[in-house]
Amino acid sequence: MEMNQLSFRRQQLIDRRKMLTILQEFRNRSNNNSTAEGSKQQSEIQCIDQELQELSEKKRALQESQDNILHSKDQRKECIISQGGVSVLPDPSVVFVEAPPSIPAPEVILDIQKLPPCSCQTQCPQCRQFITTEMVTSVGNVACLVCVTMSILGCVAGCCLIPFCIDNFKDVTHRCPKCRSSIITIKKL
Repeated sequence: MEMNQLSFRRQQLIDRRKMLTILQEFRNRSNNNSTAEGSKQQSEIQCIDQELQELSEKKRALQESQDNILHSKDQRKECIISQGGVSVLPDPSVVFVEAPPSIPAPEVILDIQKLPPCSCQTQCPQCRQFITTEMVTSVGNVACLVCVTMSILGCVAGCCLIPFCIDNFKDVTHRCPKCRSSIITIKKL
């Protein structure tokens, strides 16, 4: 459990360091001579490097203590493993490997023709940013067709207008939240 927490904190620090490095490079390229902000970021990067070093030492100490527990002389039992009819002694240099994260990575859909009728992650074709799309619904052919069908069936007291209020009968337009451009419109019919 403690190893997982250390690994998670380490990944957070690595991501923060990468972001600060990118911001510093951007500031250097744009010739923004804000030395106070640059020195503040540089000192934060140094603090992150120091904390990463401490986490690596803690992780190494935990790994060693775990190895000592597993391979202690008083609890050590020689067991024989049978592999394909051949008896093999266990390898004393077993190293524990961290499990991959239990949360799957978000799916990014790059082909805009395959966007589903719900918000999803994609790359905007206009501004080239990776975004989560905004959804805008509009009345389309299906809503009109259902309204006409309902009025023919006898729903003329206003019930035939219900399809204009339900999003399942409307067309869906994906928009970029950053540049506000329309990405694609998914028509129901």
